[in-house]
Amino acid sequence: MFLKFICRITVFLIIVTSGLFADKFYINPYYLDKLQKDSKSYKIIKDYVRFLNSVKDEDDKTKINKVNLYINRILPRYDAYNYKNEEYWATPFEFFSSAGGDCEDYVIAKMYSLKKLGFSEKIMYMSAVKEKYVGGDHMVLSLQIDKNSPPLVLDNLSMKVLPIDKRVDLKLMFMFNKNGFFKLNDYKKLINIDNKILPAYEKLRLKNKKELIIKK
Repeated sequence: MFLKFICRITVFLIIVTSGLFADKFYINPYYLDKLQKDSKSYKIIKDYVRFLNSVKDEDDKTKINKVNLYINRILPRYDAYNYKNEEYWATPFEFFSSAGGDCEDYVIAKMYSLKKLGFSEKIMYMSAVKEKYVGGDHMVLSLQIDKNSPPLVLDNLSMKVLPIDKRVDLKLMFMFNKNGFFKLNDYKKLINIDNKILPAYEKLRLKNKKELIIKK
């Protein structure tokens, strides 16, 4: 009887322990070797992993809003400051370890985060926009969750996630991902357009493919 009791307790502990440690996010050991423990970069990436683990079981709407808020907390920095280059698109590792970036870097980090949280790359687009009131070029992340509705916009200049037709301050120029370049017809239907030459984007695609975050 005593042995049966011990066996049941053991099985129970194995189940509970497995549940606690299953499917958690971790920093890829490849990048751990590049980070000094207790450095600012290490602390930022470690907190990013904590954040992903804290939201991985939330519903999709909550994930989208929390990713936008979390990434937007990171300070903006010009490429010339971080990389001595006027147009440099950073990988998630470069963005977090540099503790900042410009609009394209925010978009890339948000796409990476949502992909890790289960969103399909097919619905995520880097989107070139014009800021109507100041006239500047800008980049945001668009999510085409519903094909019959305008895409949602995640913007490092806004803490609110809104459909593109509600962003009266932005004019959408074009959208793109690894499947090609597109425009939106009446903010709803995607229309293929000719590929545009974006050297920084092409360089990004050729960079290190090792995952910053792994799941185990």
